[in-house]
Amino acid sequence: MTPAINEFNLNQAEKSSAVLSATGQRRSLTSRGDQAKVLRGLMEKRQPGIVENVKTSDCRTIAVCSGKGGVGKSITSLNLALALAQSGASVCLMDVNLALGNIDLLCRLNGYWNLSHVVSGARSLKEIQLQGPLGISVVTGASGLTDLADCSKAVRKDVLEQMQELEATHDYLILDNGTGIHRSIREFVISADDVLIVTTPEPTAIADAYATIKSLSTIESLEIQALINQYTSADQAENVFLQLKKTTELFLHAGLSQAGQIPHDMNVVQSVYDRDPFVLSHPGCPAAEAIIRLSQHLIDQNKTKEHKSKQESYFPRLWRRLLGEAA
Repeated sequence: MTPAINEFNLNQAEKSSAVLSATGQRRSLTSRGDQAKVLRGLMEKRQPGIVENVKTSDCRTIAVCSGKGGVGKSITSLNLALALAQSGASVCLMDVNLALGNIDLLCRLNGYWNLSHVVSGARSLKEIQLQGPLGISVVTGASGLTDLADCSKAVRKDVLEQMQELEATHDYLILDNGTGIHRSIREFVISADDVLIVTTPEPTAIADAYATIKSLSTIESLEIQALINQYTSADQAENVFLQLKKTTELFLHAGLSQAGQIPHDMNVVQSVYDRDPFVLSHPGCPAAEAIIRLSQHLIDQNKTKEHKSKQESYFPRLWRRLLGEAA
């Protein structure tokens, strides 16, 4: 185990070194920043306003949340994205953690450029996309979209068009959200089609999961599902879900469904040290099999909703909540 830990620490150091190197090139980046300001200045001279035509989308948006850290939310998001990709779907995994995103580290990527650079004009969305395992798209720094509130309408229009193009080219958009429901990222969650609340049997994790469910329960159209992670027995997992379900029904007068259960599996721990997702490195392990079942559950759910009329794309819905105006 120790060599793997050392390798992980080394890779962390490599990423830190890359960031320090980029900081050391302050002058060149400052020059690029000046160019970005000029570009944004030209854009702001365009006809103001944002996208007027309401677009519909077949892309299913799944927000993965947790009440507290350490319950395996990011690992679940990554491996779920890969399981959906194995089924033939085109998947985009977006990191919405506030300044603490590490989804790229978990699959041997290095995402220095992120969505905050798209908002500033330093990079386009296509330039900051990372190609992960099985061809999934990985986008980091999505929390930077909250900065759009301080941008001109022309800048918002440009970024929205890029985000809608991203959505239109994928079947699933997986949002790896921060722990809890921070006000700055709550809009990302309540704009999604489905919400997965990840918890473990630990009492504090269950309490925090309930607090997260409570903060979302006022949104009637939101479909909230609980995912029990790291359980040691099937009875334990079922008891945790029933506890959450009964409490939600009794005090919030809201429903709660179960997305699935993922057992405690040491292969998951090793996959984090190795930065090699367990769905790929240990495809036959209990956790991988559980993730495959979860992905099939979501695919089946999506099929049952196909008969309904197409709904508005995710990002215009998000825009209205972030900016408080029509998208």
